[in-house]
Amino acid sequence: MQRAAPPSCTPHCRGLTFLESILAVVLLSMVAITLSSAVSFLSQSQKRFDQRLGAAELANRLILQYMDDQDSLPNRSLPIEYDTDLYRWTLEESAVKFEFDDRVVDDNNNLGSGVSLDRIKLITVRVWLGADSGGSRSFTPSVPNTTITRLIDPLAFNNPDSLETLLAKPGGIEKLFEDLLDGLEN
Repeated sequence: MQRAAPPSCTPHCRGLTFLESILAVVLLSMVAITLSSAVSFLSQSQKRFDQRLGAAELANRLILQYMDDQDSLPNRSLPIEYDTDLYRWTLEESAVKFEFDDRVVDDNNNLGSGVSLDRIKLITVRVWLGADSGGSRSFTPSVPNTTITRLIDPLAFNNPDSLETLLAKPGGIEKLFEDLLDGLEN
């Protein structure tokens, strides 16, 4: 007679308990929330950086446009569109006073070459994100913004096109002579 085989001793495969599965879901949720927060932060930071870059680009363009033809600047009361955002801007113009310690300056405030330093202007352009795009109607440092300041000699033309543009405008020759005479009187 054959003997019956003893029941096999199979090792028990232990499964996850209910508490362990809840803990795993909670840990996975925490990791997912942390990653989504990091991605959201990076996305918002990139958007703010792009808006600051847009403000800098507009400020530079406004300075160049001011140097070429002051009359062609956009209306200051209206926002300027750049990419998908709207920006506001201001332009300030002020006189510059130079002080020299080691140089001899003649009575007309000219330095050797006959160039008058009195006609040099300090131009400051400030551009910020407008209220329609999540910024503000007036300048506040908390919104993406840029300020560019530049010294400008109104009679030193950037390129030949600037002079041609001035001379082609109605009253352009008169304005050029006016600026020249103002430079001589100062």
